[in-house]
Amino acid sequence: MRPDQTYATHHPEALVLAVSLELAAASWKVALHDGRREKPAVHTVAQPQAAARLQAVLDLIEAHRQKWSLPAGVRVVVCYEAGQEAFWICRALQAEHVECYVVDSASIPVQRHKRRAKTDRLDAIRLVINLRAWLRGERDRMHVVHVPSPQDEASRQL
Repeated sequence: MRPDQTYATHHPEALVLAVSLELAAASWKVALHDGRREKPAVHTVAQPQAAARLQAVLDLIEAHRQKWSLPAGVRVVVCYEAGQEAFWICRALQAEHVECYVVDSASIPVQRHKRRAKTDRLDAIRLVINLRAWLRGERDRMHVVHVPSPQDEASRQL
């Protein structure tokens, strides 16, 4: 293989559009990576309502699918760290037939011996790279948490 080619270039069945969300109160960072490019694309969605932000994420996924000439049925996998937003995002994405995983943020490895910059952009990139590794079978790259039913989630908050 040439240096500018990857496994996905030669094995179309391995094509996956991996997407990570770094969630904040006012905006979300979205990192998208298809495995054929060196660096993920990173965008910010900052609509006032969270549901509008989620629609903006779906629009970004479709725009990049077309821009990167990915087939209509390409596997799309989204992940985000468990936190304040709980599990509604995962359920909403699954309702749109998008594979989604919620990740335990403490399970994502970091290099402790180095000082490292900490920004939402870098976190989104790190998360999408870990997602691609996890999808290749490197299960030590992150731990996926169980998404409870809406009823179980509501009963936990009582």
